[in-house]
Amino acid sequence: MKVSFIIPIYKVEQYIDQCVESILCQTYSDIEVMLVDDGSPDNCPAKCDEWAKKDSRVKALHKLNGGLSDARNYGLEYATGEYVVFVDGDDFWLGKDNLEHLVAKAKEFPEVDFIGFNCSYYYSDSNTCKPWAKYVDELAKPHSNSETICLLTKTSSIVMSAWTKMIKKHVLIENKVNFKRGQLSEDIPWFINLLEASQSSLFVNEYVYAYRQGVAGSITHNIGQRNIDSLIDILETEIAKIEFRKITQEAKFCLYSFLAYEYSIILGYLDYLDRELAENKYQYLKQYSYLLNYTKDPKVKKVAIAKKLFGLRVTAKLLQLRIKRMKN
Repeated sequence: MKVSFIIPIYKVEQYIDQCVESILCQTYSDIEVMLVDDGSPDNCPAKCDEWAKKDSRVKALHKLNGGLSDARNYGLEYATGEYVVFVDGDDFWLGKDNLEHLVAKAKEFPEVDFIGFNCSYYYSDSNTCKPWAKYVDELAKPHSNSETICLLTKTSSIVMSAWTKMIKKHVLIENKVNFKRGQLSEDIPWFINLLEASQSSLFVNEYVYAYRQGVAGSITHNIGQRNIDSLIDILETEIAKIEFRKITQEAKFCLYSFLAYEYSIILGYLDYLDRELAENKYQYLKQYSYLLNYTKDPKVKKVAIAKKLFGLRVTAKLLQLRIKRMKN
């Protein structure tokens, strides 16, 4: 059972070695590592070639710059593994036997189309990790797509990041579950599409992935108008799609609740814009405040209560303070 790791490479020269080494040192060795050089202007292309020469399991792919989504799609085209794992070039895997555990789980439950796992925030200045999210035990056994959507929503444990999943490649290919080129926050629609396409899935509480914090250019490091506009576009697109998705009515209700959570995040991000632009966005977003009526997600329920008590504008300010506190 070969596992393909797809790693977009762009301006991560100082991190690439740690990233690749963390995968090659896994005790499960039937792997291929696809280093997709996305037209990086630094020494990354040469480093990709060096790694390909060092280890036959590493493949260096070079392409013109098209962004993270395009690089992931490109790597998927050339991947030969039964399963696919996405990794960002400035992150890395923890431990040495995590892949072995995931493969064992895939063999135990061959019917599942993907396995979700945990990640930790990694702080390079202190060389420490902080666990992020935990799944309820109920998710450790296979569930249908609709059941999974409902369980993830009701437990506030939806982690849409592509790099917290090991996925059957054919599910992605046959259902055209890919990433939209040029879109920020591309993992949100991608994960919703993956959930719909999957017959069943499960989630394990193993902290496999180290998500590096404080990297310049990431959405958590530098929030701006383009990030917010992309999130609004995703919100509107996904609202329009929900009723057409092949899931149960309860799962559709839960998806609305998930989008309500994303809506809350957008409101919280408005404080990063200048005052006039933030006000314009706020006025535009008021039309979607009805999403806060979908309270399957406990976090959304809290936001809905705040809106009822204080109104939408004050609630938006509270969300902005909450997000700033989390970032600091």
